[in-house]
Amino acid sequence: MKIIIPEKKFLSRTNDLDYFEWNYQFPIKYVQLYRFKTIIKLLGDKKFERLLEIGTGSGILLPELSKHCDYLYACDIHPNTDKIENLLFHYNVKNYEIKSQGIESTDYPDNFFDVVVGVSVLEFVDDLNAAILEIKRILKKDGFFATICPMQSDVLDFVVSLYADKPAKDEFGDARKYVYKELEKNFAIEKKGYMIPLIGKYFPVYTHYKLRK
Repeated sequence: MKIIIPEKKFLSRTNDLDYFEWNYQFPIKYVQLYRFKTIIKLLGDKKFERLLEIGTGSGILLPELSKHCDYLYACDIHPNTDKIENLLFHYNVKNYEIKSQGIESTDYPDNFFDVVVGVSVLEFVDDLNAAILEIKRILKKDGFFATICPMQSDVLDFVVSLYADKPAKDEFGDARKYVYKELEKNFAIEKKGYMIPLIGKYFPVYTHYKLRK
């Protein structure tokens, strides 16, 4: 599968959690690419009316996501939307809306989105329960939430330690121990999978989900 990964020169770091540089550094770029391709596979071949990416960061996935919807939405807590708009202009994405707001509380209407996408984002929200309730509120009745989240993993911790300025424990806190549990408790699981096939269930690194309300 080939997907759009923007040229590095069109991206800027938007906050302390936006490690967009990792997408271009060997070998961690292959882990990053795996996450993106996994999300695109969860979307399938259908083109959706309205798609929202939460925690969009630098907007690196937005040019690709725009191919899968009629109208693209994105939100994040950082205010640097002008940088993302420049990126979307370069990739000729015209039908979009970007907002500076967190997923715990948004101004989107009820039952609005066909799909909500989140790539490694819920482990960083302050109020996970509020975020889950908000995602369910803004999803259409037949919509779904496509997400991939990191698990408690010595392998992942080692990789993160090579690139981040702080240990993985400081980066994630304890969120990796409970985010997936809350997702499975609050959503109906349509699809679930692991980064490493077969043994990923027992030695998880990333777990991905297609979830229904």
